[in-house]
Amino acid sequence: MGWFSSRDRFLKPSRSRAVFLLLGAGAFAVTELGRFVLRPLVRQHGTDDFGLTGSIGNLGGILVMIFLGCAVLNPTRKQSFRLAAFYSLGFVIYEFVQPLLPKGVFDRTDVIATGIGYLVSLPILTGVWHACSSRPD
Repeated sequence: MGWFSSRDRFLKPSRSRAVFLLLGAGAFAVTELGRFVLRPLVRQHGTDDFGLTGSIGNLGGILVMIFLGCAVLNPTRKQSFRLAAFYSLGFVIYEFVQPLLPKGVFDRTDVIATGIGYLVSLPILTGVWHACSSRPD
């Protein structure tokens, strides 16, 4: 058994895989709506949203990565939580490395948004596994 998936589960269809695919698609739609509709409106009207729309890419993006990653890899329950932590840590490390990249800027609100997104994903992952474990895969 691997850290994020296993050979026997990778190609196997499952209810959890389908649910994660739908969650990932939904998170993607909400994130893009926030980036391309909500963010311009907030900036146009000068509304203070506490940095939410500025960091919506990280907040929603981590959810997209976690859920689509689970849909692709079809992990077990334990592996899905590892995957969520791995992606979240990767987002945070990338944010800290950005100042070393051309035109890269460190943004602490992106780190906070990633942490919030990770924390939001945990009860959703738990709910998916609870719902899918009550029926055979």
